[in-house]
Amino acid sequence: MPYSWAEGRDNPLRLKLLAVTVLAAGLALGMSVGFRNSLLEPAVPVVFLLALIPSIHISGRLVTVVVVIVASCIFATYLFRPYGNLAVNSVVDRIELSCFGLISMGVVLFSPRATRLAKPDLDCRLCSSFGCEQAYFESWIALMGYTIVFMAVVTLLLYIWK
Repeated sequence: MPYSWAEGRDNPLRLKLLAVTVLAAGLALGMSVGFRNSLLEPAVPVVFLLALIPSIHISGRLVTVVVVIVASCIFATYLFRPYGNLAVNSVVDRIELSCFGLISMGVVLFSPRATRLAKPDLDCRLCSSFGCEQAYFESWIALMGYTIVFMAVVTLLLYIWK
């Protein structure tokens, strides 16, 4: 008998998906409405990338992909003009939203899994002087740092071009 991930009310994956998605959607909506028409408006998607850190480690990749999709829709609707519509008029805003989606998916795909952090492999090549957990955590921090710097540079260049 095939098992569906949505079966049962007490399914942990379903509850985790719902809880993390609602929290991330609330954060994206709060940031979108709070920083609308301010100087920090272009930085909202860049700062939201930091919210993917706990999402990946707490709930895994599937939930984080859902979070990225929901956040992209919220940013398109409430952060960029025209407000209340998924259509984004400005070319610069469209490019920024596309870069956010692509970079977020890259972070989700290339970040180490939470299970791998909890149970590292014995033949880890990164563990010459550190433990596997620390090596994976440091590589993930480096990936996140490069991602945020790249997204910030893209945002800065787009708004200089605008």
